This record gives sequence, structure tokens and C-alpha cells, in this order.
Amino acid sequence: MFRSFLAAVLCYAMPAFSNGAADKPESPVARIVVEHWPPWQIADDARQQQVTRGYAIEIIEELFNRLDVPVAFHYAPWRRGLQLIKTGGGDLLPMVSEHPSRTPYMVFTVPVYRDPILLAYSLDTYKYFGWQNWADLKDYSIRAVRGYNYGDNWHDAVRKQRLRVSESATDMQNLQMLAQGRAELTPLLYSNGVSLLKDKDYTNIRFADKPIFTTVLRFGLSKQSFLVERLPEINIHLNAMKRDGTFARILGELYRPRFTAKR
Repeated sequence: MFRSFLAAVLCYAMPAFSNGAADKPESPVARIVVEHWPPWQIADDARQQQVTRGYAIEIIEELFNRLDVPVAFHYAPWRRGLQLIKTGGGDLLPMVSEHPSRTPYMVFTVPVYRDPILLAYSLDTYKYFGWQNWADLKDYSIRAVRGYNYGDNWHDAVRKQRLRVSESATDMQNLQMLAQGRAELTPLLYSNGVSLLKDKDYTNIRFADKPIFTTVLRFGLSKQSFLVERLPEINIHLNAMKRDGTFARILGELYRPRFTAKR
């Protein structure tokens, strides 16, 4: 009787162990902050807030599959996305450039892609536009995007040359202003610009040959994220994906981008 009672107590008190997958601790979900930014992040809904595809999305899904970490994509416009990373409301921001203003709250992966930033113009305004020196841009009305990093030389030139730069919330707004003749120039990442022009059929928009900057795009991790301790592993997988053909398969013709756009 006593032994039966003792056995029952022990069975209740001792945890059950098994070799099943249920015993494996669940990995936290990585919150990926995204917005509609073709060709890297694409939303097909009317409000363009449900990002489901794009080159960056494919790279992230493959990367986190190798890390065995589930992901959830959360929409936020660019500046709010930066704030989410800053406050720990998101874990990863795709396709972001490293900059001193971001390093207090963000750490960066190895490069994911290198892309030139070119000045776009409309053939309805100029049959051809070219520039060599920052002073050449003084007399043009230029639209940029708030919060974007266009390179230190650009920001120095805006200040020293007193360039006439105003800002919008998105590249698409600036392209609309360009097409309507309300702006003369706007800086665009080449890969993003080509995708936007094709999507909206802006046949009269062209790029200047000379880049204002060649940006190195990375994945930015919030310093408050659980992913920070896995950064060395993340970099190992990204480099492996470059070597094993994953990047070539996903990026296709963009895998070796031409840094000079055709006129």
C-alpha cells in the first residue's frame, strides 16, 4: 500500500521526458519590418501594405529557414520602421545602409547587395541630363526621401553648395512629381528605380550616368533583438548563400548589376 502510494507521488512529481520534437524549446519569432519597396519588398494589395514577395523577402525566408527561426512580416513606412528597430518593436530591417546615425540602436550584417544611387530626370523636362561636380546641381529642384542615406558626400554638398532639396515620404511620390514637372531631379537606387518605372510605366524617366553614391545594403538588427547574439551565424549563412548559388538564383539579372544605366 505504501509503495503504491509512493509510486503515485513520484509519477506526479517527476517531469515526463521524451525524445519527441515537443520537447524542443520554441524559437522566438523574428519580427521583420517591411514596406512596399520593389523589387526587394512587394505588396500586391490595393493599399500596398501586405508585403508577401520580393528579392529581400526570398533571401530572408531562406536565411531564417537555415537558422530554424520563424519569421513574421510587419508593415511600417520607412521612418516608422527605423523607430520600431530603435525601440525594439521590430527585430530586423531589410536592405538598410550602415550609417553613424543608426549605429546607436542597430547592428548590421555583412553586405547583401551593392547598388548605385542615380539622379533620375524626365525627358519632358530635359532631353539629356548629366553632371560632374556637386556645384553642377545648384540650380535644380531636387526631391529626396526623408530618412534615406544618400552618402556623406551628398549631405555635405547639400549644405556647402546650398542645393535646393526638399523631401517627400516615398520614392513614388518623387517620381510622380518628376513626371508632373514639379521637380527636376530625384535620387533613386538603381534597382528600386528600374522596378518602380516598369511598374508604373514611366517611359519618359531616365537616369544620369554618374552615381551620387554607391550604397551597400545590409540587414539591420535591433540592438534589443534576440537576433544580435546570432549575428555571427547570420553572416555565415549569408556568405554561404552567396557561394552556393542561392543569391544568383533569387536575384537573377540583378545578381551582377550594371552600375551605369542605359539612356
